[in-house]
Amino acid sequence: MGGEAGSDVVVRVLAVSRIAPSRQQGGRVKLSFFDTPWVGLPPVQQVFLYHLDDNDDGFPAIVSRIKAALADTLAHYLPLAGTLEHVADTGDLVVDWSGSDAGVAFVEADAAGMDVRRLASDEAHDMAAFVSLVPELQTGALPAPLLSVQATRLGAGLAVGMSMHHAVADGRGAWRFIEAWASASRAGSPVTEALGPPHFGREAVSHPRGGEELARVLLKIVAPNLPLVSSTHGVRDTSQRFRLARRTFYLSTDDIRSLRRRIDDLAASSSAPKPKPVSTFVALAALVWSAFVRCKGLGAKEDTYLMFHADLRARLDPPVSDAYLGNCVRPCVARCADAADIAGEAGILHAARAVQAAVAEMAAAPLAGTDEAGFDAVRRLPFSRVANVAASPRYRAYEATDFGFGSPARVEMVSMNHDGEMMLVGGRRDGEVQVSVAVDPAHMDTLKACILASSAVPAPADSANAADVPCVGAAGALDTSVVVNFASDNEEADDAGNGGANIFYFLCKLCSNE
Repeated sequence: MGGEAGSDVVVRVLAVSRIAPSRQQGGRVKLSFFDTPWVGLPPVQQVFLYHLDDNDDGFPAIVSRIKAALADTLAHYLPLAGTLEHVADTGDLVVDWSGSDAGVAFVEADAAGMDVRRLASDEAHDMAAFVSLVPELQTGALPAPLLSVQATRLGAGLAVGMSMHHAVADGRGAWRFIEAWASASRAGSPVTEALGPPHFGREAVSHPRGGEELARVLLKIVAPNLPLVSSTHGVRDTSQRFRLARRTFYLSTDDIRSLRRRIDDLAASSSAPKPKPVSTFVALAALVWSAFVRCKGLGAKEDTYLMFHADLRARLDPPVSDAYLGNCVRPCVARCADAADIAGEAGILHAARAVQAAVAEMAAAPLAGTDEAGFDAVRRLPFSRVANVAASPRYRAYEATDFGFGSPARVEMVSMNHDGEMMLVGGRRDGEVQVSVAVDPAHMDTLKACILASSAVPAPADSANAADVPCVGAAGALDTSVVVNFASDNEEADDAGNGGANIFYFLCKLCSNE
């Protein structure tokens, strides 16, 4: 925690404690070939902001409540209470929670002068403040902790921040843990009829060439100097996030339905064979990719790519349960050989078809690209022309984080550290999808205009000028964050199978020789 990049944010630490599982049961698991690619990356950091009124319990009572709930939840999600360790004799990495010190660091802090209403408002996107509200997690050398938590008292509210090592869980596993923790705080138990206990034995996932040996091969690529996991390629450098512009958009079911209809109408008028109707994920991925291409000013003869991750739990043979706590995602790459196709009038259709092709490629061969050949293919991508879409509209980010004092006013992924990263999660209202983006400030005006132009409703008054910006080239930098809110409705489940936090960009840089 703590501000960076010249921030004047002041957060005062009140106490640091260690939360142990309420029931101890030692154990360890080896990392799988799905886990090892994430070993060298910075932690995944999220912050949840809550309004509190005079009828809510005071800060000390709330902290006691979520601490007790965390202890009860860790008793089921035991690996998160452990450490990541290197077994030199075998070359394996293991998650070990057998020690007497198993537990999670819990930071209590005060920033009463920081107004939650401003932080959670539609007009503020204060990265320095957000960073100060998430705890540190030192992962540069092994053994390394896997989870830390911070609760910060704010003016008229509360922030709950979390840092998690990606090697222990993907997006689905992390959100399932958060939902269980919130359930324990709100309803008294982390395990309910709708949310069963997790399982984390890595025998649940296998690879035709031998999963354990592949894990060792991949480990030598991503962390060749164990027990140090630092890299000379800058993949652990998170300072760039302070130089990026960030915006959050909320798209309603009406907006998404309109977007899908627009893509289908373009397909119907095209001479090419009509593809299957687009899903919510495909439509949104096409939207943000086309906006990325236009705001970057990419054009003829330039190739461009969109990266996302697919959750393979239901696609493996045998299938893996949704309750699996570990990584079970693979990267997918949508390709376009000529960016002018995506920058043109029917660009969103070209983008959607490319995303559908990437999803179909994954469905036909789920484990393709999970070995060193897949790493090499990603390494060769031109990173300045690659957009990254992470998470999934299926993650009920606001519903899952009700600890008993209401849903948060805002959920943000703090660890979006590179130009072109975009995050999709379920929004604040029923059927809504939250789209968070991080790009070069010089390109944000145009990216915003492109997203607004695809909306089913007029832009808010403060966005009127931006909406007139042509969806090509670059515009001037913006110094404030604008969250565009639309009406909400219901939407059918997305079928893209997207999962896991998409920090594969860092892995690409790690494997790059550039």
